[in-house]
Amino acid sequence: MPHTMTDQELIDELSLRFERSRKAFYDLTVVHKKLMEMNQKLEQSERLKSNFLSNIRNEINNPITVLSAVSDRIMALAHQSSELYPMADILHHEAFDLEFKLRNIIMAADLEAGVALPTPAQFSPEALLQEQLTMFRPLAKRQGANLNGTVSVVLDTSSQIVTGDAEKLAVIMANLISNAIKFGGPGHNIHIALDVSDRTIQLQITDNGIGIAKQDIPRLFERFRQLDSGSTRAYLGQGLGLSVVKSLVDLLEGQIEISSELHQGTTVTVCLPCMPLSPEEATIAAVGSNLFLFDAKAA
Repeated sequence: MPHTMTDQELIDELSLRFERSRKAFYDLTVVHKKLMEMNQKLEQSERLKSNFLSNIRNEINNPITVLSAVSDRIMALAHQSSELYPMADILHHEAFDLEFKLRNIIMAADLEAGVALPTPAQFSPEALLQEQLTMFRPLAKRQGANLNGTVSVVLDTSSQIVTGDAEKLAVIMANLISNAIKFGGPGHNIHIALDVSDRTIQLQITDNGIGIAKQDIPRLFERFRQLDSGSTRAYLGQGLGLSVVKSLVDLLEGQIEISSELHQGTTVTVCLPCMPLSPEEATIAAVGSNLFLFDAKAA
């Protein structure tokens, strides 16, 4: 026969279960409190990291900008001196390389911190590309590469101004051009095609350099990953370039495709959608190879 609990046994059982529930609730409260404290520490850490990135960006950008400008000027003057030119060439190359690497590091840190957000503005993709080609031609000359760029513009009007994130597209262009120069042999050709419409911006960079084995292509987007690694690697770098490019393309809701074969060259295609921009927002207009910011509200 089933055991029938007495009133006292029932009270004791209910008291025991109530005590267990109270202890479990207390434990949950303690865990919740600890999680809240940990979350506050994480938020404080993120704020400190963001402030650090902001401060270090300003402190680094200013001297690097001055260094680059001075090296450009020295390089221009050094053409008149066969003795000064080699030293000026080294200074110019190192200043450019340092600026390029720091821009990648800062962009990677911003992406990691989640503070790199799409910034829509109006700009000329052709002017942006020409600016990057001008910047990288000395490096291409040093490596014995031939840079060729073509631009195809298909717009409803004669204007070549589109809406997108010019700063992040410039970083994408710079990394892809740098890789094409770096991973090709002397005398190799680099062809850059830019197709612009009122809906998309497509950039395609093709080289006939060392190429990549098909099974290695998915690994290219891993941060700090280099296929040629070790102390005897032939190509220097931090392994950040393509990971930054992939993160920026994803951020801008675009697509990237790499087609390559070992010793047969590489083609990288990036397609970005144009972004919506209200007339009240800031716009960028291209004048020559320089970009100027205008505030439509103040116009």
